[in-house]
Amino acid sequence: MPAIAQPFGPIDRPGFDRIGSVDFSFRSDHETQYGAFGGRVEQLAFRARNGTVTCDQITATFGNGRTRELFRGTLPRDRDIVVDLPGESRAIRRIDFQCRSLAPRVTRVDIAADIGPYRTEWRRSPDWDRVWSRMFNWDDDRFAGGSGVTGPLYGGTGPVTATGWITVGSEVFDGLYDQETTITGLAGRDVNRIALRPVNDDARCSHVTATFENGATRELQIDDRDVLQEDRVFELDLPGGRRDLMRIDMACHAENGGQVRMMVMANR
Repeated sequence: MPAIAQPFGPIDRPGFDRIGSVDFSFRSDHETQYGAFGGRVEQLAFRARNGTVTCDQITATFGNGRTRELFRGTLPRDRDIVVDLPGESRAIRRIDFQCRSLAPRVTRVDIAADIGPYRTEWRRSPDWDRVWSRMFNWDDDRFAGGSGVTGPLYGGTGPVTATGWITVGSEVFDGLYDQETTITGLAGRDVNRIALRPVNDDARCSHVTATFENGATRELQIDDRDVLQEDRVFELDLPGGRRDLMRIDMACHAENGGQVRMMVMANR
């Protein structure tokens, strides 16, 4: 039997960390996998971001090889579904989705986790330094702690330091073809610059567009689709006096055909 799922408010409420997303098209149900975990979790949450998704089955495979159905039914747009996990089922290896979008477009489902008491496990993960430490806003792991953004700057004029920089979101891009996505965690902030940083592979972006509070948009320069090198920062200035940034729309792909996670940062 599937675990009991409960709706609640926004997926970014305290206690949950967004760990990734999967996309579904408007066609027959198809299978998609998600397998990026750095340790055990107490709960999972799913949220259909830009449309409603129906699922024949969402199944977890655990470290011991056993499987468990997590959910079946409808994921309504902008409504979060929480799934509790019993003690023996918290070490997840991967999640398999058999779902499709009910909207005539690709619909994204965000995945969040309540990591609870397992932060130490996630910090010991091989991917902690290059992925999770840059995604989670855990108080003792923020850039403000002094480590800053290391490595040479790619596409800018000097090194990026911790001062003034905040992480506003991250997205995963799969394969060799551009995928469209939107970062909306800016909420009209007064931002001077943004920066992109692929943390686990090289990436390439065909465009990055800024949308401001008054509805105006501006295409940001990507230097003729140059490769964004893994673990380096590509800095983009915003035009003129426009600083009240609402969202960033971007189209990118993994340069080597695998999967790349793109961090998006802002500097005030």
